[in-house]
Amino acid sequence: MKWLKVTGLGVAIWGLSLLWPEVNRVLTPSLTIGLVLGLGLGMLIYILSQQNHHGAGQNHLTDPVPVVLMR
Repeated sequence: MKWLKVTGLGVAIWGLSLLWPEVNRVLTPSLTIGLVLGLGLGMLIYILSQQNHHGAGQNHLTDPVPVVLMR
């Protein structure tokens, strides 16, 4: 689901560049590289922090709950 948001943002920026060509002049190669590196670093930090929080919780399996049918 997270990758869908990132892909949607990319498509939105691409679509904006089709409607507004001046965006291509503003997004210089050095600015684009900085954005890509910054977003990549941010995503890496977010993923690593989620893995650390996920592992800090419950570390054993729970017993399955039996299904009871009432007639």
